[in-house]
Amino acid sequence: MSPRSGVWGALVGVLLWGGAWGWARQPVTPLPVTADAGRFSEARAWPLVEELADGIGPRPLGSSEADQAARSLERRLRALPGVEVERQEVSGTRFEEGVLVVYRVVNVLARYEGERPEAVLLSAHYDSPAESPGAADNGLGVATGVEVMRALAAGPRPRQTVVLNLNGGEESGRLGAAGFLAHPWARDVRAFVNLDATGAAGKALLFRAGPGQAWLLEAYAAAVPQPVGSVLGQDLLGSGAVPLFTDFEEYTAARLPGVDLATLEDGYAYHTEGDRPGRLAPGTLQHLGDNTLALLRALVLPARTPVPEAPVGAFFSVWDRVMVVYSPRVAWLGVALAWALTLGAWGAASRRRGLSVRGVLRGAAWTGLGGVLGLAVPLLGALLLGGVLGRPHGWFAWPWLGGVTFGALGLVGVCAAEAAWSRSAARRGGDLAVRGLERWSGALLWGGVFLLVMSAAGLGSAYVPLLWVLGGATGLGVAVLAPRWWGVGWVLAFLPGAVVTGELVGWVLALAVPLTGHLLVPFALDGAIALLVALPLAAAAWLVPLVWPWEAGGRRVLGLVGLCAVVGWGALALVPTSSAQRPRRLRAVERVTPEGATRVVQSLDGLPLGAMLPGVPDTERTRPEVFLPLQTPVFPPPRAEVLHEARQEGAREVTVRWDVPPRAELRLEVPRDALVGWSLGAALPVLAGDRDAYVLHVVAPPEEGWTLTLRLRGSAPVAVRATARREGAVTPGLQALRAALAPEVTGSFAASHRITVEL
Repeated sequence: MSPRSGVWGALVGVLLWGGAWGWARQPVTPLPVTADAGRFSEARAWPLVEELADGIGPRPLGSSEADQAARSLERRLRALPGVEVERQEVSGTRFEEGVLVVYRVVNVLARYEGERPEAVLLSAHYDSPAESPGAADNGLGVATGVEVMRALAAGPRPRQTVVLNLNGGEESGRLGAAGFLAHPWARDVRAFVNLDATGAAGKALLFRAGPGQAWLLEAYAAAVPQPVGSVLGQDLLGSGAVPLFTDFEEYTAARLPGVDLATLEDGYAYHTEGDRPGRLAPGTLQHLGDNTLALLRALVLPARTPVPEAPVGAFFSVWDRVMVVYSPRVAWLGVALAWALTLGAWGAASRRRGLSVRGVLRGAAWTGLGGVLGLAVPLLGALLLGGVLGRPHGWFAWPWLGGVTFGALGLVGVCAAEAAWSRSAARRGGDLAVRGLERWSGALLWGGVFLLVMSAAGLGSAYVPLLWVLGGATGLGVAVLAPRWWGVGWVLAFLPGAVVTGELVGWVLALAVPLTGHLLVPFALDGAIALLVALPLAAAAWLVPLVWPWEAGGRRVLGLVGLCAVVGWGALALVPTSSAQRPRRLRAVERVTPEGATRVVQSLDGLPLGAMLPGVPDTERTRPEVFLPLQTPVFPPPRAEVLHEARQEGAREVTVRWDVPPRAELRLEVPRDALVGWSLGAALPVLAGDRDAYVLHVVAPPEEGWTLTLRLRGSAPVAVRATARREGAVTPGLQALRAALAPEVTGSFAASHRITVEL
């Protein structure tokens, strides 16, 4: 087993992987307005993105801008031949986390009737946060929905109906989707496709599907021109590890099968004033539109019948060209095959090269040590950046530098374990080639164990260790049975796992790095990012000593990656932590309560405010949160007017009209012991034992005031806490703060006023 052939195999494998990765990452070419009427055209859809984000601007629920957007969408859809359009104005209530939410929402619905009433729903929300123009989130999805309906209407009549829900309340708790489910058209829906975005670039990722919906994923895999997706997103969101929510949750709660598509890359402007059309990467809208249109045609033209009993084992794409979908049964067959190949390779290595069970366990032990050090060294380096040097988060503005640095630190840990093993083997007089087999076999043992554990836990992302084990076992067999083809064996061991792992790392980091800027955590997240980079490298780095053993070039490898790690670590300590394109975020809220008035300012990344906050003493800037007194609070309080009171035996009914400032939300807290009932058409919810009040959250109260009747126990006055709250820089102080922020800082703002009313 020649190290030289291993080196050549490594070079070939890396070149193949890198070339294919670059080819897959090429953006889609946008189609012009002159494209065929049946094709999706980014140029035709683009003016709607510009109108929503630049022409109208932020569109929070209940605002005049949201109403303007809804009317514009109505006009555009009514211009499509054969498309029925309705404006749905719906009110409702829902109980969430101990709070009864009362809402009013406007949805713009369109229906392209097929030969059969059964329908496929295409959904996207047109509202946006108060501070964001919402070009990506979700101008991309809305423009895609309108252009897809136009393209469908230009083609043959489908067998099944297509319903489009452009809803107005996703950002306020997925209220638009909830409202749509009360519409008569919702009764015909058999499946849905939801469109959303956290990023302004890259290709649209299919990151989750409703449970048991293999037929939907198979349609996607067969129909779309450039499939991109992974079940990892479904595993992460299902576990709660990633705090992201879309209308997908609302539809699946209604037992509808469906898929979630979203753009992830360049999420630095997500929910900020920077989410504008100029930030969107060319081709991103085209890719989202091409895939959405192709999927809908695959679902409605031949009238696919849902097969809910067909569960999904896993799904993932390869180089944006092939989508793999298989069932749990196939997943377990893959596990059995991986272990069979592994046992076969071990048997061949035992017969041909003298590999022993003790050798496999020894290889697993040393490989495990390499994995531990491969994680511990970058984690230590990350913690030293913030804890010792006081320079965390350099990777936020320079993600490639963080990837190179933490990756190099991980390789340092792996090479250090190889050096220790080399010295141990030298004392035993071990053979270099046998040690390589032991390392390879030990890594397969770890991979097989992880594969079994993840499969038993029902994680679809077990496909990652599956491909590593399948490739690694096949490669080991080739290397043992045909030693001259050692390099080919290395390529077989490297490529399958590296292909899917590289894609996953890219997606996870594209989502995670910008997300750290607004998680509102009390500590720096350098360690988490270091582990995200190092984990896949540590899992695959056992291949490196096979190519460059310590005695045959490993020292030079350690020296090279060590130098890279030191230089990168020093650079991370020196570079700015933010830029105009990748700004830090703060949150400023002016709160007025009976106890006083305060402006609370927080850095959303857990770091000290530093220079983010102008006009604050240096002693205050060392903290991630400051409380500043308000001398003249200006945000008005809610007002309560008792319209009627009727006394009955042991109880009384009080009808109150509540008035709040324009665009503000209303929150009422009524003592638990005093409330008997209300006029909301919903029974009193069952509260947890530690809650002492019923909470009502009125999302968009009418401008003329909101009336509520409460049935209260006894005749004694009841103290009700009422809070009016509005998002945005709605006071002179908040406006001045926003204007004073540096270009590399962005912010979100709110004002609230709480009073106590005796009823």
